[in-house]
Amino acid sequence: GLRASDRVAFVLCLEEKPDGPAGEGWEVDRDKVDSAVRVAFRDYKVKAFYADVALWESYLDDWAEEFGESVALKASERHAFAWDMRQSLQRVTRAHERLLRAVHDKKVQYDGNPNMYRHALNVFRRENNYGVSFGKESRESPRKVDLYAALLLAHEALHNLRTRGSKKKELSGRVYFI
Repeated sequence: GLRASDRVAFVLCLEEKPDGPAGEGWEVDRDKVDSAVRVAFRDYKVKAFYADVALWESYLDDWAEEFGESVALKASERHAFAWDMRQSLQRVTRAHERLLRAVHDKKVQYDGNPNMYRHALNVFRRENNYGVSFGKESRESPRKVDLYAALLLAHEALHNLRTRGSKKKELSGRVYFI
């Protein structure tokens, strides 16, 4: 598994839709995101890369084809990087509870990013048969939780690296999450 001396970094490659009229017709700059992923794989030894599937299927397939064999741990049995948050309520709930426990135990450090703070404050508790998950206030709510979801994926990848390890590659050095 990972040692305490291992360095872990995650970068949230997320541009936000501006509020109000400035947000009308706005779209994520997909070329910018694609470029950031490629830079990460070029500049770092990426050990795991978990990305939500929504709106990124074709990119995930391209990235998996190009970089999938280089990671120590795959996001699922079916795909190197696709971690579909819509598919398994139990999986998301367990990941959310692990992240909350890590925050409570001060194993996750906050760097003061005001956007992350705002997104975390926007998270609503969602109780279900598996425990407590998270979500927006309502489906149409303009209050964003995307950075929290990205943090959850990064934390889950780190957790899986630590608990499952890798027989294929040694887990040392830096991990870069997008």
